[in-house]
Amino acid sequence: MTQPLPFIVVEDRQNKTLALCRASAARARENLLVLAGTEAGADYERLCRSYVHLSSNTPAFEKICFRRYFLLAAHLEARPECREFVLLDSDVLLFHGLGAHVRRLVGEADFSGSFIEPIDGWDPCQISPHVSYWSAAGLAGFVAFVLDTYTSHAGRATLREIAARFAARGERGGVSDMTLLYLWAHASGNARPINRVFGGRVIDHNISSAHNLRANEFRLLGGAKHLAYRDGQPCLTTQAGESVQALALHFQGRAKLAMGQALRGGTRRVALLTYGLQFARRAKNRAFGMGLLARRVPAAHRLGDLPGSK
Repeated sequence: MTQPLPFIVVEDRQNKTLALCRASAARARENLLVLAGTEAGADYERLCRSYVHLSSNTPAFEKICFRRYFLLAAHLEARPECREFVLLDSDVLLFHGLGAHVRRLVGEADFSGSFIEPIDGWDPCQISPHVSYWSAAGLAGFVAFVLDTYTSHAGRATLREIAARFAARGERGGVSDMTLLYLWAHASGNARPINRVFGGRVIDHNISSAHNLRANEFRLLGGAKHLAYRDGQPCLTTQAGESVQALALHFQGRAKLAMGQALRGGTRRVALLTYGLQFARRAKNRAFGMGLLARRVPAAHRLGDLPGSK
């Protein structure tokens, strides 16, 4: 008999978001394990020594994001019987049937993560692990890839090139663990998305966006995907009017404030809360873009004062 997939959250803080994630897992009857350790071992320390910061987030935040893979690797090394698992962020709500859905979806892959197909020619080169399937071999391969990328000249050059694209567009983000996941998944043949509609079911990429795998894939209500609950299970509506059962909902950023309402089935309140939060997010993104522009203009003037090349 096939054993149920274990679900793992790597989180060293006890907060309301994690409590809601736990509650949803219990309701969905999925086995959830929380790894709360912070000592990630010698390989992680090696990464920290080689790390080059190329993100609009803080270095501490990005290093914590990378740390979870090394903590997971240590966990699996001590438990050789665990050959596969699903990694979750704590801002995800789980619903009944998620584990079986993931197992059917991924097939023989060593990894499957969540992303949005390029929109208007812009590809941020990111795969999100907020709901991601891993084999033990896949995790070991990714950890080795991260170390090789940050300790090699060619690897760092690739990351700097990606960061430069964000800067040129005035976009928040840059290089993160999601960038490394994108590069490794494509190099290793593990780039099939976990958030594609499959058998009338789907895993949410970001509740605050109409995009999922495809641009404008689902209808919105307020500031979130339009939710409707049937027999306790959330459903999304495609732009063509088709109903798709959501097996996981991702409350990224300030949308975490709506997690409790979503777990209780409060669809209208989720819509209103996320709608109000959109304005703060847009203002933050505008301020970031204007700050980049302000820094580029003086640099351009300085270059203009230099003598021309011979």
